[in-house]
Amino acid sequence: MTTMRDMIADTRRMAYGSMTEQINLIAVSASAGATSITLDMDVSGINPGMVLSCDLNVWYVRSIVPAQKIVNVIPGYDNSPLKPVSAGDFVTIKPRVTDWFMFETMNQEILRLSTPEHGLYQLKRWIADVDPTYQTYPFPTAANSMVSMLRVRYLLPGTTDVWIDLPPFAYKVQIDGVSNRIRLLRQVPSGTQVEFMYKAPFNQASELTDDVTEVCGLSETMVDIPTLGCLATLMKTTESRRNQVQTQGDSRRASEVSAGANLGIARLVEQDHQMRIWEEYARLTARNPLYKGM
Repeated sequence: MTTMRDMIADTRRMAYGSMTEQINLIAVSASAGATSITLDMDVSGINPGMVLSCDLNVWYVRSIVPAQKIVNVIPGYDNSPLKPVSAGDFVTIKPRVTDWFMFETMNQEILRLSTPEHGLYQLKRWIADVDPTYQTYPFPTAANSMVSMLRVRYLLPGTTDVWIDLPPFAYKVQIDGVSNRIRLLRQVPSGTQVEFMYKAPFNQASELTDDVTEVCGLSETMVDIPTLGCLATLMKTTESRRNQVQTQGDSRRASEVSAGANLGIARLVEQDHQMRIWEEYARLTARNPLYKGM
């Protein structure tokens, strides 16, 4: 099982290698939206104006009470959600990048995989009893967001596993935004079933613990692709931060990282990202070829 938290951890390792972050631990569980948190370790390194990250929470530090290891915070910073925290949860102090930022970026990368530019999808289906009168089949709610129909076939009457494929010209998909349906243009015997296979877009995750295969629809071979996309975005933001004039106190020295270095890394990662998309597209095409039917 691969979760969103796993993918975010992979992205962080690829971006920063063995570089460590300063962390602390939640000592006392706190409810969503709490304005003060109690930490387990010394808080003397935490100052007002810092940002703390814990799960999907991003907190802005208002003040600290060192003797009691209490940090007073403004929750929901950077438009982050308000989540409860439990004793023992990790708190990252002044993180290079928050889990919330990477979670949102990862979700966008997952959705992008289903765009016409990339062409990946998850395979879904529904089965309906034959409508002998009109040969019209309304979409189930889950199918209203389909990318396209992939295959239509019916069960040969009197059999349990013999399916007859219909060619693409033997059915018509009608999408009007109100009552989406598919109409068969070839008479199918009554008393049997019709199976509709379609390409569905991937889904967004809502929690760090979400299984990206079960919740988002990614196959196990695809889970590295959003990670590469997130890494490329992270490298671009790093370059953007580096070049902000207000963050540069002195002139740049020759020994420093040259301008554009992070963009160069981002381009290399994007090449790997695109190559992996092509590989998965070829895999899907081989597994789900166009059925011409009879």
